[in-house]
Amino acid sequence: MIQDLYSSLTAREQRALRWSAAATAVALWLSTAWADPWILITVPLIGAAYAAYAARSRRHEDDVDDDPELY
Repeated sequence: MIQDLYSSLTAREQRALRWSAAATAVALWLSTAWADPWILITVPLIGAAYAAYAARSRRHEDDVDDDPELY
């Protein structure tokens, strides 16, 4: 149902919908952070920590040999 609605939109309307969704998310985040400023710090830190963990695990998977004697 939502897929049909989204696919029936023009490219300009789809772009406007994506930008409005992003603006809504930012507004919600900032309004919540207004009540508790630690959210401004913790949300980006959690995101950065996850990105670093994901990058490190991908790098580690590339370095591991598939040598059965190691296991």
